[in-house]
Amino acid sequence: MHRTIPVSEIMVTDVVTARPDATVADAATLMRDNQVSSVVVVRDDRPVGIVTEGDFATCLCDRQDLAGIEIADVMSRPVETIGAHASIVDAVERLRAVGLEHLPVVESDDSDGDGSGADERENGDGELVGILTTMELSYFVPHLIHHVGGTDAEHPRRQVRSDTLYERDDWTFDYHGEDESTVSVGDVATFSKPITVEDVETFAEVTGDTNRLHLDADYAAETRFGKPIVHGVLANGLISAALARLPGLTIYLSQESSFLAPLSIGDRATAVCEVVDDLGRSKYRIETTVRDDGDEVVLEGDAVVLVDELPPESVLEQAATA
Repeated sequence: MHRTIPVSEIMVTDVVTARPDATVADAATLMRDNQVSSVVVVRDDRPVGIVTEGDFATCLCDRQDLAGIEIADVMSRPVETIGAHASIVDAVERLRAVGLEHLPVVESDDSDGDGSGADERENGDGELVGILTTMELSYFVPHLIHHVGGTDAEHPRRQVRSDTLYERDDWTFDYHGEDESTVSVGDVATFSKPITVEDVETFAEVTGDTNRLHLDADYAAETRFGKPIVHGVLANGLISAALARLPGLTIYLSQESSFLAPLSIGDRATAVCEVVDDLGRSKYRIETTVRDDGDEVVLEGDAVVLVDELPPESVLEQAATA
């Protein structure tokens, strides 16, 4: 689970650096020769700024005599950093919050070692030990590269025709859409159900995934989780359940998911699916999350679906009388 993976496990440790009195031309040469997209500016092994390829494409493209301009005059500062012991989920949240693609990693000076101290974040306090970019994070959180953060649409609650074969009393479904018959950007579908021991055991039997982490309490107690947890793919299945209840016949084309935290057996899990892009020809991109009882996000990602028209209601009537 991503919250158990520290930044130090995936960061690039061979950081390309320069002193503040180096020139912008020096920075450009370092990027070219090392095939990197940034140069971290350091003083006494501590990051004080950063210059990226984006700077050359924007603010530096019309500057003359780059060999005569010191990096200190153009670098981005104060530099945003993160502690080496912070989780990669913290890193994703930090990059999203500030809209950046490069995050220098420092050896944390705060007592918790999580890089969350304000001084470290804002002033680059701590020795530089690595760098993390959206490239490294995309291997673990692939949807990060096109995350848009949801839409501003607030559609009313709708009753939609759901062609599910059956429902249970402890399942809930809620749909907010532009109307009840079509899918539109801004529509949100929510499906919730408790995940029981029986669910986990049945899933293990059906799929063959009998990993003791999910089924053996004594075994799981000795792992990093301390107790049995729900299969990640089982939690992911709640997203499929929500999408199955969209207006129309939903057909999966792709899905990317990142497992951020463990889901405890016995929790009521809630999948939320928000339509964020109309890709044309009845195809849509949907941002997906699953939350636990405590409203913590345990899974997030996105899916691309094709929404066909439903078979006529007469087909359902014939099936009911067969």
